Amino acid sequence: MAASASKQDKLMPSANDGNATRRRLMHTRSVTCEGFLRDDGLWEVEAWLRDTKPFVQRADRFRGELKPGDPVHDIGLRLAIDEDMTIREAEAMMRATPYPTCVEVEPILQRLIGERIGPGWRETVRRKISRLETCTHLAELLGPAVTTLYQTMSYGKNPEGRDTLENQQNSGKRPFFIGGCHSWRTDGPVVAAMFPQFATKPVAKD
Repeated sequence: MAASASKQDKLMPSANDGNATRRRLMHTRSVTCEGFLRDDGLWEVEAWLRDTKPFVQRADRFRGELKPGDPVHDIGLRLAIDEDMTIREAEAMMRATPYPTCVEVEPILQRLIGERIGPGWRETVRRKISRLETCTHLAELLGPAVTTLYQTMSYGKNPEGRDTLENQQNSGKRPFFIGGCHSWRTDGPVVAAMFPQFATKPVAKD
């Protein structure tokens, strides 16, 4: 019988024969996003991406030795938006990076101030910030940060005892999420029940 596996050396079932396959933890990436309602009425998200490895990384020409758990990347961003999803504040925070030049991109997100999150958002980001002007991981972090903002705003400013869709149903406007996934397709039962004014008839199948 195989010895018990440590956290870094786990056993996982094989998809082929059900036997246990040993695997070694080599890398951990954690993404944490928190959404806030500020006293000034703005909605804010703070997002962090952190990469660590469970072994010693020897010193290179740019930084010293990294011990197990020391961050390879520790990169954050903050966005503040108004009720119309227009960005009022934006900043990047590069706490740990593999190269000293990485911190040079910290001011880049300020170019998004005044832009509106909504249809065409990804194209807006590509137009305002080119690939070689930013950090790959910072650009990746914009995705979960923005979806966290939607979740942050979903109950409105007085959330206690309310349903998550109440604001959307009372507004009379087509919610951003309709047509965005399988459950929220316009010809599906969820839209028909929750937002019948935006529902479409299912396409007849041959």
